[in-house]
Amino acid sequence: MTDPLERLIASGAELDREMLATILADLVWIDKDSHEVRFKQKATKLPKKVQILTYLMARKAAKALDLISEEGIVSSELTSKLGMSGGTVRGQLSILGKDRLIDSVGGKYFVPNYAIELVKTLIEKSMGKEK
Repeated sequence: MTDPLERLIASGAELDREMLATILADLVWIDKDSHEVRFKQKATKLPKKVQILTYLMARKAAKALDLISEEGIVSSELTSKLGMSGGTVRGQLSILGKDRLIDSVGGKYFVPNYAIELVKTLIEKSMGKEK
């Protein structure tokens, strides 16, 4: 007999690729040649913090596809990629970090795998797709 509590054990390194694809399909595409994340029209209408999360999730997908070497991104590069002011990006990153939706290592920000479902819920609420 197996211990029923064993169903609760999962690896923090596991990535739910299906969930990630479902979350991002209507919001972004990844350029086949440059490997740059590009926002679709819907993503540009999202609140700033959700745009940041969407971009970070798309980088997670690009890394999982081996299109980029590193998932994390520094705030100045994020500012440039999203066309937001540095103050806005830094402020939102601070809030997202306190909410445990992002993490950083060596000054590079990313969405940890454990937060994907929380980010999914936030994105859906922002798009009016509460489930």
